[in-house]
Amino acid sequence: MLKDFGKTAIIAGQHRISFSEVMLRVDLFMQVGPVASAAKCIILSENREGWIYALYAIWRNRGIAVPVDATSTVHDVAYILDDCQPACIWTSRSKEALAKAAMKEAGIDLPLYVIDDYERIDLADCGRCLTPAPFYPQNAEDTCLIIYTSGTTGNPKGVMLTFNNIIAVVRSVSVEVQIFRPELRTLMLLPLHHVLPLMGTVVAPLMSGGGITICPSMSATDLMQTLKIGEVGIIIGVPRLYQTVYTGIIRVINDNPVTKAIFRTCRWLQWRWLSRLVFRSVHKKLGGHLTFLVCGGAALDKEIGIGLKTLGLDVLEGYGMSEAAPLIAFTRPDDIKPGCVGLPMPHMQIKFVNGELCCKGPNIMRGYYNRPKETADVLDAEGWLHTGDLGHFDDQGRVYITGRSKEIIVLSNGKNINPSEIEFKIEQYASYVKEAGVVQDCDMLRAIIVPQHDWAVNLSDDEVEETLKREVLEPYNQTVAQYKKLMNLFVYRGELPRTKLDKLQRFKLPSIILANVHDAPEKEDVLVEPAFPEYKIIKQYIRTEKHCPVRPTDNIETDLAFDSLDKVGLQGFIEQTFGMEISAEQIAQFRNITAMAEYVADYKTRIEVEKTDWHSILHEETHSTLPACWPDGVLLAKFFQLFSRLYFRLEIKGLANVPAQGSFILAANHQSYLDGMFVIGALSAKTILRTYFYAKEEHVHRGYVAWMASRHNVIVMEPSNLKKSIQKLGEALRQGRNIIIFPEGTRTRTGAMGEFKKMFAILAKELDVPVVPVCIHDAYRAMPRHTKLPRPHKVTVEYLPPISPEALDYDGIASATREAIAKRL
Repeated sequence: MLKDFGKTAIIAGQHRISFSEVMLRVDLFMQVGPVASAAKCIILSENREGWIYALYAIWRNRGIAVPVDATSTVHDVAYILDDCQPACIWTSRSKEALAKAAMKEAGIDLPLYVIDDYERIDLADCGRCLTPAPFYPQNAEDTCLIIYTSGTTGNPKGVMLTFNNIIAVVRSVSVEVQIFRPELRTLMLLPLHHVLPLMGTVVAPLMSGGGITICPSMSATDLMQTLKIGEVGIIIGVPRLYQTVYTGIIRVINDNPVTKAIFRTCRWLQWRWLSRLVFRSVHKKLGGHLTFLVCGGAALDKEIGIGLKTLGLDVLEGYGMSEAAPLIAFTRPDDIKPGCVGLPMPHMQIKFVNGELCCKGPNIMRGYYNRPKETADVLDAEGWLHTGDLGHFDDQGRVYITGRSKEIIVLSNGKNINPSEIEFKIEQYASYVKEAGVVQDCDMLRAIIVPQHDWAVNLSDDEVEETLKREVLEPYNQTVAQYKKLMNLFVYRGELPRTKLDKLQRFKLPSIILANVHDAPEKEDVLVEPAFPEYKIIKQYIRTEKHCPVRPTDNIETDLAFDSLDKVGLQGFIEQTFGMEISAEQIAQFRNITAMAEYVADYKTRIEVEKTDWHSILHEETHSTLPACWPDGVLLAKFFQLFSRLYFRLEIKGLANVPAQGSFILAANHQSYLDGMFVIGALSAKTILRTYFYAKEEHVHRGYVAWMASRHNVIVMEPSNLKKSIQKLGEALRQGRNIIIFPEGTRTRTGAMGEFKKMFAILAKELDVPVVPVCIHDAYRAMPRHTKLPRPHKVTVEYLPPISPEALDYDGIASATREAIAKRL
């Protein structure tokens, strides 16, 4: 309990207010705007001292506070007035006209109290003795707050919270886990009509005795000035705030090779004391008192969390919702794990039902105001709150949130897609993408992309779209399953609709396209579907193989995201069906499906519809000569293995799972440029000599690398003859050799696995050879993409039990292999 009532409770610019003065001003507000017990009172104002006085005055009068967004429209405020039927309104001078207009629209007349008139009035004749605490509830079961949800899916609902709900949350973060402490002052930045900033920047700091510093706005200038003079120890923020802070800092660091190298070293070491010492100038610019960055409202980019931690800034991520006042789980200061929202709140029970997080505890709301049906939809008879969020526990009981069930897109083929997962991956292409939103377009996925302003400002929308397709969509589509591929995009020069706490309002996304594509109907009218049989047959084949709609103007690569295996499959289908030869390179050159079908119509010798016969393709007599196998390759592999054990602390597991005899396929996740050597170096000399790599031509097409590849068991994927390349792999397996293949086709950017392409599964099935899954862990940290020199980071390679292809189809083999590796990552 607070003992020094002369201590500063609130800092607002140069103005300081003690805890004693806060209580006196609360008493004044009580007298000015008295309310009956359980009466509701609106607070409609921007963040300021008087907002706090109005809140506690309502509570001490045993009323119910109803905070309202100060940026609301007249209609929005009128909706809340009509819904909750309050007894009075506390408002600021700047919002007085809004309040009066809303009352007129709602058809009600209420007492209106203007905060400005009493906020800093002389207290010489107003004071009297008060109880020594900001508030004491008369009845802890009383409803004290109605928080209207931010409306990510439509009209907001009023969440009823009790004093018990509030006290449970404050105790959990100030007593049971000591985040809010008397020596730490909290920055008030986010608008107080949300329960997160209300609890985190008003209630918890005052109840714990730490106090508040009010930032006058969310501008960078005001923020830095307030941090400098406000003695701020805790910031409560949303992901975009921390993204802005981190981006500004890292830009300065990357401008200097020395500081860039120091940052990389600190990132690798992750020694907090060293980071705070090395980057003490950063901490000084942030005021010198900053201890915790608390992040809520939405998921924080894992890379930003790691980056801030590298700077010595502790980011405590939390997860919750208004219905839980708002806390459900949060990161403990001694267990910071970026990308994770931490352990459950003390006394909170959490379970996952079909992937959905359900929780039960002392902070769960009473229900939605005047909405029994909606309450019953989320609060079951046993008191479990069904959040609608998807997630899981890790082995330490930490909570991970992976998406929202109501936002899941369900395609006609039954596939479920989490759009936030795709948006996160698209936004990693930060040179081009500022933000992205994914929508369902017919039975396909479409991305609404806001381009980076500095890059796109002098480009037309068509030029931006063309570049985004080439530099973002194509690389993204190469790393994911077919059903997750983006088949189109829309360039949007505005900002995507979000709540004040940074949550994307998905229900508004389709209207962005409709409002900006005025000529869409005319374009569709001129889109004539060809009627000739060759087009219909090819279209049906693509629909079946790719599980997506096909339009006559679709391009094989940019619109349908065909990879090399897809092209070989289509090549084989055309040859078998139409009795003509066509190369995969030719297929890639057609501007669209219609042009390819017209070419086939001109040169076909028959029409006989068949499926792609991979068995025949792989057993066809090709007279292919396998690449040379020089014995010095064994010496190179063993030398690299020795070097890796010293430099990367390489750990090898599961070697007993590698078959001693017969052909097999080593299928590994792809994390770095060194993965091939990591995988092969631990094998026996005999096995190394009969094991082949499969590499893209672009990686081994020139100079010394090309010479080495031609003499050391490398089968090159030739874009001009993909079919021949795949047949060479088959030939190697038929001759009793082995192959190493990376089914993702490209290296990871974040450590997460992409979807596995089916080439290795087709080889395994048709040639009846087992697949040995290989799990490579943390190689992407040792040598991230676009780096030339590896870092000395620990790498683990584990060979997993072989998977027999006998009882599985192509998809089954690919899925089983990927799942086996995923379980180890």
